[in-house]
Order: sequence, then C-alpha cells, then structure tokens
Amino acid sequence: MSRTQTIFVDLQRLLSTGPEASLIIRLMMACNDIALANQCLSTFKEENSPMREHVSKGAQMYFVRLQCGHLKEAMGLIDEVYKDINFSQRVQRLTHQAQECFHNLVNSLQNGPDHQKFKDYVMKVRHKTIFHYDRKLVDRALKDRAGRSGTSCSKITRGNHISLWRFELSDDILDSVICRHIWKIPRSADLRQEADRICDFVSNLCVSFLDFCGEFIFSYIQETAAI
Repeated sequence: MSRTQTIFVDLQRLLSTGPEASLIIRLMMACNDIALANQCLSTFKEENSPMREHVSKGAQMYFVRLQCGHLKEAMGLIDEVYKDINFSQRVQRLTHQAQECFHNLVNSLQNGPDHQKFKDYVMKVRHKTIFHYDRKLVDRALKDRAGRSGTSCSKITRGNHISLWRFELSDDILDSVICRHIWKIPRSADLRQEADRICDFVSNLCVSFLDFCGEFIFSYIQETAAI
C-alpha cells in the first residue's frame, strides 16, 4: 500500500543554516524534476491506447532526453555534496542503501570510473537534443536515413485534438541522432538492445539520485528545520 510522510519546515531555521539551505533546496528541485520525468516515462510505457500509439515512441524518447538534461544539472549538486565536509559526514550516517546510491552517483563525477559513460550517454544528449536542435546532427541523420532503403520512408500524423498530432519523422531522425551519432551504436549490434542498455544506465542514475536525496534531504530537514 502506498503511504506518505509529511513534515513541516521552519524556513527561518533553514535559512540560519547558511549556504547549506540553498544546496538542500536545489537538491529538492532536481528531485522533483527527475521524479516527474521518470513518472511520465513510465506512463507512456504503460499506455495502451491504439489512438495514441504513434505518440508513444517519441514521448518515451522525450522523457529519456529530459532525464538526461536534469541529470546533467543534478550531478553538479552531487559534486557539491561530495566536496562539503559537513554533508559528507552526514552521508556516512545514512542507511547502507542510501550510501550505495550516493557512491553510484559519485562514480559518474569527474575522474570517476563511470564519468566517460556519463559524458557519452547523458551529457551529449543534453547538449545536443533536449534544449537544442543541432543542425549538423539532424542533417547527418537525415542523409543517413534517406540513403538506406529500410529507413527512407517515414510519416507525420494529425488529428482532431492536439494530443493526437505527431511528427513521427522527427522521432525517427532523433532516434538516429541519439542512437547512431551520439551513442554511436554500430549497425552490427542489436540497436534496441544496446539502446535499452544505455537507457538502463541513465535510469539507474535517476533512481540512485532519488533514493539518496529522499533520505538525505528528509534527514537533514528533520535535524535542522522541522517544526
């Protein structure tokens, strides 16, 4: 059964913690954004509407891209926690699971063993496809798809409501941009299997961030600013 726990926060007491307050609130912001993107992704994965089937693929890609955008910014906050002595000591008092999630995130920071994967799988998607529409990559993907018989045809759809409109052509191009030109999945590999593997890396980071921050933030507020 789902359940919730709510605590009320004294903003004056939180403010008195100094610079820590800002970082805690920014972690909250990132948690809300990542959680919402994750929930929307799950909704479109589970949706079973024949009328909107043509929307589902692009919607799922959008929320993966959105997760990458929020993750890129959120990892900067993890770096701040990692470098702060007081916060680092607080991390050591969390449950084993929360600490494991934190270490998983730290592994993707600069000089961490997963940092190159984070750059290749997350940062490049954020820089090129979520807040920007990179002309060179679009041109390259279009030329590639148009030049192969199996992918030289696409489609666009409109309906009597805006929720039914979808330019599937752009979804196909974005799929090529991300999978072939950013993630560099070779044609010799199983495209969907490799894409799922990379998406799992992104999803695991999201879950680690939410699980760590959920306990870290609640613990901090309870100790310093709960009413």
